[in-house]
Amino acid sequence: MTGAAGGLGLGLAAGLSDRGARVVIADIDTEALGEAESQLRAAGAEVLAVPTDVTKSDSVAALADRAFERFGRVDVVCLNAGVSVRGRSWELTVEDWRWVYDVNVFGVVHGVRSFVPRLLEQGAGHVLITASNSSVTTLPSVAAYISSKHAVLSLAETLRQDLLAAGSQVGVSAVLPGAIRSRMADAFRRRPAEYGAYRVDPEVVDRSKAFLAQHGMDPRVMADGILQQALDDHVFCIFTDSGDSAMLEARTEALSAGRLASVDMLVNKEVK
Repeated sequence: MTGAAGGLGLGLAAGLSDRGARVVIADIDTEALGEAESQLRAAGAEVLAVPTDVTKSDSVAALADRAFERFGRVDVVCLNAGVSVRGRSWELTVEDWRWVYDVNVFGVVHGVRSFVPRLLEQGAGHVLITASNSSVTTLPSVAAYISSKHAVLSLAETLRQDLLAAGSQVGVSAVLPGAIRSRMADAFRRRPAEYGAYRVDPEVVDRSKAFLAQHGMDPRVMADGILQQALDDHVFCIFTDSGDSAMLEARTEALSAGRLASVDMLVNKEVK
């Protein structure tokens, strides 16, 4: 699983381990990855940690090679890495857009290209792709993140359709999590130099951290629910907040009527 040094990725790793799986965790943050590996081992997990930059296709290919070399097969692939930046659409730099899309979208693309052909050879497996509840709504000041997550959901849908058309038994689930206690607010600290510096507003970062600490779901609790729906119940689109599907309905109704779905409309989960 990518993005596994904390948050949902680490929760999924722990949940899968408790189900008897041997787990491979990957992240660009090598220090946090080592801490996650130690935490999982202390809980009894058999774990392999592989430093990985999901923006690089060869790095994700190497991750797949390590996983198959170590364990011989992979049954569940969790493509979970994600980052965000804030700012008005026209004020974000090209590098801001590239970083978000390289991690959020191409990180999934690289995972699909590196793992799915091998799952097809196995004849079985499941791909769990982390989108967001932002995949079905829009908000101001986060255009790069939200548009990337819309792309991720569409990618998951078309991947599933491609696999069905190929007659494959490989499953796909798209996860649309809401707020979760994670390191997302600090993602800028792990931004590679090739994308340039990010103009950080400390107050915004502090507010984001406070919000996630107060309102974010426990990653392990969220992960257990996701794994139940994906692997046991074979659900394709997994909402972690039961009210989020109403946002999709409100947005669809507004757009069908030729209107922009307002922020208040979506937050209140009703069409005005």
